[in-house]
Amino acid sequence: MLHPHNEPTKRPLLVTALAALLQAVGGGLGWSVVPPLLGPISKDLRLDAVTSGIAWGAAPLGIALCAPLGGLLVDRYGPRRVAGLGMLLGALACGARATATGPISFSLAMLVFGAHVGLVAPSLPKALAGHVALAKVARANGLALLAYTFSTAIVVAVGGPALLALFGDWRTVMCVAALAMCAAAVIWLVWLDDRAALGGHAGLAQLLEVAKNRELLKVGLMHFCLFGGYLALLGTLPRALTAAGVSPGQQRSAIVGWLLAAAAANFAGPWLSDRVGLRRPFFIGGATVCGLALTGLALGATDFAVPLLIVAALGGGCFAPLLLTAPLELPGIGPARIGAALGLLMLVGQLGGFLLPVVSGVAAKHYGFSGALALLAVAHLAILLPALTLDERRRVLGAEAAGARATRPASTSAVEV
Repeated sequence: MLHPHNEPTKRPLLVTALAALLQAVGGGLGWSVVPPLLGPISKDLRLDAVTSGIAWGAAPLGIALCAPLGGLLVDRYGPRRVAGLGMLLGALACGARATATGPISFSLAMLVFGAHVGLVAPSLPKALAGHVALAKVARANGLALLAYTFSTAIVVAVGGPALLALFGDWRTVMCVAALAMCAAAVIWLVWLDDRAALGGHAGLAQLLEVAKNRELLKVGLMHFCLFGGYLALLGTLPRALTAAGVSPGQQRSAIVGWLLAAAAANFAGPWLSDRVGLRRPFFIGGATVCGLALTGLALGATDFAVPLLIVAALGGGCFAPLLLTAPLELPGIGPARIGAALGLLMLVGQLGGFLLPVVSGVAAKHYGFSGALALLAVAHLAILLPALTLDERRRVLGAEAAGARATRPASTSAVEV
């Protein structure tokens, strides 16, 4: 335990910016660059609707396989080393896509890319919990996630043709993304001081204890449906809108509008949730709004594609960051075990990221893309089942933090953002 006068300085703004950087470069660029280039990739590697769904879903499968280990490593060794090495692994996998020769090698590269997310994803909330006042961690997670969705929107807005015109071919684009991930990893390793986040050393016994938490399982099931549905929708939308007769320009407007609305909701949802001191209404209301909007799109309301997608994004985006904050607020977890808890959360949730793109690809092949959209609408509405029974007796983190500050010397008080 550090002496109070030797405690590391907490830098909430810097750490939030670093977390946003990793989200923007690793997720918004390294991951989201695949859908705009799926056309030339599919042609070059002979991917059909099913094999492209498998390749796209391989990344979430890699997350699910690696996340429990990543959570344990983060609690033991800290987010600086774990996320830094994870980003370098992701850069290697991103570059490996450029050497793919067919569906299998491309899917394996996506699987390893997902493994890097399994290391990075538990690290970011752990780092934020060590530097940001606990009452505002939800908003910090929201800002980091906003960077991911906003970066994705930029990649989609630029579009595959522009990327190909700028860099020559899709393989070169993957190499450029890999270099950007390497640069982000170096910045993270140099600038992050994670001593403030080294509050626990969760081991296998603690992981098994955390796994018994029923409320955490409910959060995991919501993550299964929400994030799995998001990935499946991101991979499905371009072809679905094309099949519905939507022009390429309208497609881009629809998808960019969807992502920008999600980015805005990523901040507004946690901010409002912190203000009212509740989580469950945002889970229930957001899932309902998103599910109904996707239902309308599945029923053929393509003339309203843009507003429906924006409504869906507002619904899902408003509570996505809350799923990453919820483990911090569950009894028996807290900052010391949040890495292990997020690892288990990713294990359950990212299985949805693997299964739902595959199943939606099968649905698109047999029932058309309206069938795939209907399936994703049902997945979002299914969030209501665990959300309605979720225990809302969350810790009032703001009050606890204020009480802690009142009993601690000024030099060790929590840093506000």
